Amino acid sequence: MGKKSTRKSAPGSPTSGSSEEVPSSLSSSPRAGPSSSAEINLKTIQTLILQLTSDVAEVKLGIQNLQASQDFLGTRIVEAERWISKIKDSAEEETQRLLQMEQKLTTAVQRIEDLENRSRRNNVKIVGFPEGVEGGNPIKFLQSVLPELLDLKHDLPLQIERARHTLGPRPTPGQRPRAFVIKLLCFPTRELLLKAARDKGQLKWKQHRVYLFPDWSRDLQAKRQRFWEVRKLLREKGVRYGLFYPAILKITYWGETQSFTDPDEVKKFLTQNVGLVGDPRNSESQSPPTVGS
Repeated sequence: MGKKSTRKSAPGSPTSGSSEEVPSSLSSSPRAGPSSSAEINLKTIQTLILQLTSDVAEVKLGIQNLQASQDFLGTRIVEAERWISKIKDSAEEETQRLLQMEQKLTTAVQRIEDLENRSRRNNVKIVGFPEGVEGGNPIKFLQSVLPELLDLKHDLPLQIERARHTLGPRPTPGQRPRAFVIKLLCFPTRELLLKAARDKGQLKWKQHRVYLFPDWSRDLQAKRQRFWEVRKLLREKGVRYGLFYPAILKITYWGETQSFTDPDEVKKFLTQNVGLVGDPRNSESQSPPTVGS
């Protein structure tokens, strides 16, 4: 029978020694490596957690500061709105007070103007006499000239309370002479002089054209002067009109009286009714309208 041959290695053989030690080294090496790596990762995570916690605390502090700033800003906005509301209310009160003052001032000016013109209600302004013709006594000169100029009765007493030139420096030769302003003692005498001047039309004294006007204030003269154009249109149409105090133009058309304080309204009225005024087709069937003086 054959025997199995057994190959024995020598105890001190390098091959056998190396073959026995290799498993031992391999078994101990994997246990030491993962433990060190885990410790490093754990420390890194802890560091990151600490840093994240610090960052979160800073964010919370920033949010708190922002909230405090927002609360402070909201308080200031509420306070500002309250002051703005008070200022707005005060401004509205001042506006209302200013409007009331303007209304009172307008009323006061109107009353002053009315008082001024009423104080002149007996005055007549006379334009056209040469400068110095009165010889230092305007009352005596006008009392002697006006009755003849206006064809008044010689026995009519022309009672002149005062007579003077309009204010201003004495004009030089060649300049327009100053007007006379006379204050009559009685209002009917003033109306008589103005009516006589209107009825006579053109007044002449020694080749000088003479005009008589009511002595209104400058503002009232400007208001009445605004009707100059429409008054000219009315005269061209042969329509009688009346300009009443202070500056009211009255027209009675086909029995209906119309009052105007604005010249544009008069023009509008004439535009709408001009075909009826002086129209030959209407004159045959209807009598012409009566217009108030």
